[in-house]
Amino acid sequence: MTMSIKFDLKEKCEDFLDRAMEIYDVPSVALGVMIGDERFTGARGYRNYMTKDPIDKDDVYHCASASKMMTATGIMKLVDEKKIGLEDRLVDLLPYWEMEDERCRDIRLWQLLCHVSGMHDVPVEDWEQKWAEKVTDPGSIRRYVASDEVIKGRMLCAPGEGGFIYSSIGYELLGAVIEQATGRLFNEYIKENCIEPAGMKNTTVMTVERTDGSLELEDIDRLRMAMPYERDENRNFITAKYYPYSRQHAPSSTLTTNVADLLCWGRFHLDRKAFASETYDVMWKEYTTVPNNGEKMGLGWFMREQEGYHLIGHEGTDIGFRASFWMCPQLDMSVAVLSNVSGAPVKRINKSIFEEITRSL
Repeated sequence: MTMSIKFDLKEKCEDFLDRAMEIYDVPSVALGVMIGDERFTGARGYRNYMTKDPIDKDDVYHCASASKMMTATGIMKLVDEKKIGLEDRLVDLLPYWEMEDERCRDIRLWQLLCHVSGMHDVPVEDWEQKWAEKVTDPGSIRRYVASDEVIKGRMLCAPGEGGFIYSSIGYELLGAVIEQATGRLFNEYIKENCIEPAGMKNTTVMTVERTDGSLELEDIDRLRMAMPYERDENRNFITAKYYPYSRQHAPSSTLTTNVADLLCWGRFHLDRKAFASETYDVMWKEYTTVPNNGEKMGLGWFMREQEGYHLIGHEGTDIGFRASFWMCPQLDMSVAVLSNVSGAPVKRINKSIFEEITRSL
């Protein structure tokens, strides 16, 4: 489908960004909007708030859990190729893996994808320690899923019995499934089957590829990547202690990209290029309801309704960053919003620009 519009997309988005920076208290915001063949990318604010270095529309942000869209796409490609099956048990796909909690033996692949496996997760209060580890070696995903944090953890319920329970650990396990099924490292497989086919030129799940191995903030800054910020007790911006990267969390959390590349990701999926259209229908079917907001969950993708339209996408939340990416197949439209402070209201911004645009159609 090719959508034609009767208004100036650039003018509307530039005006929206100006107003967004007046309304929302964030160091920076980057916006990407695609409708059919029309594209807009822009940004406001500071890449480095402390030095007042302006953000550029092509600057790179950490995207946190938006990474899960790529892991889900990688898994569904293997399903499409019949190398694994959605009803396969996790313990059969990973012969070296089993938790002390025997209920893990009933976890099916599809349950991990839509967060109904009952798998526990890393507590929010442990996120800082997660990034302080700065693990970079190639065997880290397999080692992590076999670690005590995963193996000795108690499942929150039996698979399928507790409804939607979000678990990033479940996605590290999916990354391990990709490595076991393909004999490839997770980052290599995602690059060859997701990033490159989508035409994403400035995207990786390996931040250390950008920095020649360093994860120090001064080296991140030198590369002109968006810097991570938090707020102090007075709500002033302060620099986060760590850049959020540790290789064992790549399947759930380590995507770095910009809004232009996220629009390429949208084009890739709106055109259904990753695999057979029938596999997309399976991936984007509703499997469960998200209890806190009523959204539906597909296999790795959230789904919601707005302004009478159906949207498919994912949010990303981490220390120092927020990301929001949504597609509307009915309008052949994608919207990406990125910001570099914990708690930035990127989903609200995404919804607002979508509302303004749809009311102009």
